[in-house]
Amino acid sequence: MSSRIDLTAGAVALAAALSLGVHAAQAQDKVRVAAAAINIAHAPIALAAADPSVFGAHGIDVEVTDLRGAAPNCIAALISEAVEICQVGTPTGTDAIAEGADLVAVAIATGPNGEFVLSSKTVAGLPVKVDGPVAERIKALAGLSMVTSAPGSAYYTMFDSMMQTVGLGISDVRYRTLADVQAMIEGIRNEQFDGALWTVGSLSPVVVEGKGVRWISFARGDVEDFQGLPFITAFARKAWVEQNPDVAKRIHDAYAEANLRLRDRPEESAELIRAKFFPDLDAAFWNDGYTQAVPTFIQGAGVNAAAWQRFLDIQKSSSGKDYSRAAFENVVLEAARAD
Repeated sequence: MSSRIDLTAGAVALAAALSLGVHAAQAQDKVRVAAAAINIAHAPIALAAADPSVFGAHGIDVEVTDLRGAAPNCIAALISEAVEICQVGTPTGTDAIAEGADLVAVAIATGPNGEFVLSSKTVAGLPVKVDGPVAERIKALAGLSMVTSAPGSAYYTMFDSMMQTVGLGISDVRYRTLADVQAMIEGIRNEQFDGALWTVGSLSPVVVEGKGVRWISFARGDVEDFQGLPFITAFARKAWVEQNPDVAKRIHDAYAEANLRLRDRPEESAELIRAKFFPDLDAAFWNDGYTQAVPTFIQGAGVNAAAWQRFLDIQKSSSGKDYSRAAFENVVLEAARAD
C-alpha cells in the first residue's frame, strides 16, 4: 500500500515537473521588432539581438529586423502587423499618430545622439572656431550644403528646431536627403558637400583622418534645449498592447535592462554589438562613438510629460501639424512614464 502511494506521489510530481517545463517553454513570448536602423542610436535593440538573454530574462524571444534607415517602412511594418514593435525616431511615430495611427510608446530607447561633422576645409573658411559659442556655430551652418535624413525624421526635425534657436530654419541651409553613412563619409572626404548630421560616431573615420571636424553634438549636450528629449522610441499598436498588457510591460522592462547594461557594462556591450553587426569596422571607430553615446541611453526607458510635450512642440514648429492625438497621457505606456 505504501509503495502504491509512493508511486502515485512520484507520478504526480513527475507530471507537475513536466507541466512546469511546458509552462517555462511557453513563457518566452515571440516578439518581432523592426528597427529603423542599427547603429549607436538604436543600441538597445542592437544589444538585444546580439545577446538574446537581455530580453530573454523578461520572457521575450526577440526577432530583430534592420530596415537600414527606412524609418517610414518601420511604421508601415507595425501597422500592417508584420511586427509587434517598431523602434524608430520619435517624430516618425508621433507623425503617424497625428495622421490617425493608434500607437503606443512602449519604451524610450535613447535621447538625442546626433552630431554635425563638417569637412575640415569648410571649417577653415568659417568665421567661428569649433570651440566658439554654440549659437555662433549654429548660425555658421547657414548657406552650407548639408545632408541628413528625410523631412519628418528625427534628425531633420531637430536640425530645423536647432536652427530656429538662432532665428533661422533648415530652409537657410542647402539641405538634401541622404541616409547612407558610407556615402556621407565619402561626401565629406571628397568635399561633395560641407557636412552631415548623423548618429554620433558614425562619421568618425573622417574625423580621425583629419578631413572632418565635430562641429555640434547633441550627445554631449551642446544644444541645451534638446537635453532629456525622447529621441528614439519603441512603438506598438494600441490594440496589441490592450490584448497583451503583460507582454508590453515586459518589453518595456527589457528595454530598461538593455539600457542599464549599455551604461554599466560598456566594453562588453559595445563589443557584442560591433561583432554582430559591424565585424569589419575598426573597433577604435566604433568605441569612439559608443563612448560619446553612453549618456544618451535613457535609464528606466521612460520619459516624463514635460519632455514628451517639448518634443511634440518641436515637431509642431517644424511641420505645423496638430499633435494633440500624440499627447503624453494618450500614448505613453504607464510603465514608460517617468516622474
